Amino acid sequence: MSPDCPNPALPATLPADDPSPAQEAGAVPARRASEAQQRHDRLMREIEQLRERLQQWQQCESRYHERVARELQPELKRWCERLRELALRMEGALFLDPPPGKPIGRAARLKAGQWMLSLAAAVLAERPDDAEMLALRARHQDDLPAEDAEDEPDAEQAAAPAEDPDDGLEPWEREAARRRAQAEASRQAAKQGRKAQAERERRERHGGRTASAGAASLREVYRRLASRLHPDREPDEAVRARKTALMQQANQAYAAGDLLALLELQRLHLPEPVAAPVVAAAASAAGGDEEARLRDLIAVLAAQRERLQAEIDEMVRRFAVMRPDLPARADTITPQLIETLLGTEIRELRARATALERDLGYCRDPASLGAWLRAFA
Repeated sequence: MSPDCPNPALPATLPADDPSPAQEAGAVPARRASEAQQRHDRLMREIEQLRERLQQWQQCESRYHERVARELQPELKRWCERLRELALRMEGALFLDPPPGKPIGRAARLKAGQWMLSLAAAVLAERPDDAEMLALRARHQDDLPAEDAEDEPDAEQAAAPAEDPDDGLEPWEREAARRRAQAEASRQAAKQGRKAQAERERRERHGGRTASAGAASLREVYRRLASRLHPDREPDEAVRARKTALMQQANQAYAAGDLLALLELQRLHLPEPVAAPVVAAAASAAGGDEEARLRDLIAVLAAQRERLQAEIDEMVRRFAVMRPDLPARADTITPQLIETLLGTEIRELRARATALERDLGYCRDPASLGAWLRAFA
């Protein structure tokens, strides 16, 4: 028979071997173990992403406070000093030492006096204990009643910064109202934060079962690291110093219940794979129940994921208290948005202080002071 011709006594294709009952029975736990391993790997990836996000938030918080101290606070101080000087100079020109030349009319005096009080109110919104502004307000608030917005002339609009909306308010009244709204929003955010903290503590009190379920896995990883990295067993001085530092990291991670940090130490400093030796050793100690031990490890990782997310949520809440201008939806708040809003606030303060310099130029020059005040009418 030709070697190219098929043998009629043999089937064209060989049938696949039928799985034995034992093979079918062993496939189910293998599949479950594979699913558990996939969930373990997914949790590890999610935790890594959360740790990166938390690090970004921590860096953002550090930069934010540094920039507030370096840029925002000096601009705020400069702005308040300009407000104070302008309010005091206006009081002197309106009520103590009128400028030479044409007298200031009653309408101009009234409107300029109201703006002077709004300047003092803006200072007091930032510095509630400013004695000079408190005294100025006490001297004149009864003599300068509020004026209807409809009667506000165009000349007053020219005195205000050009970018302010046409809502009938002086710019410093608007600023004071904004600060009051911020304070109220901060109180509400703090109240919500306290409620969230109480709810989180309640969940933690009732969630001890999950933590205890994975305590053995945490302990096993720590013991494995301690047995391999203990510095007292190392004769070399340099290696002993390195292992001392590593054991300090392991002790800190174990005290914080940070399984991921322990696993990372094990991955970097022990030659064996990260999770397999832990599960295998635990399975041997527990009579081969590898699936149960892997579930315990997953429970610890899930709890750590929740803790990382809670830390991020807490940082977002802290920023919401500091900045009531943030969006209501927490998932839209990012470190980039925080830094953008802070930069905008610094630029706006700088622009307002520069605009005040223009008005102070009129007040400091006796030749232009009278005309500037009469323009309020």
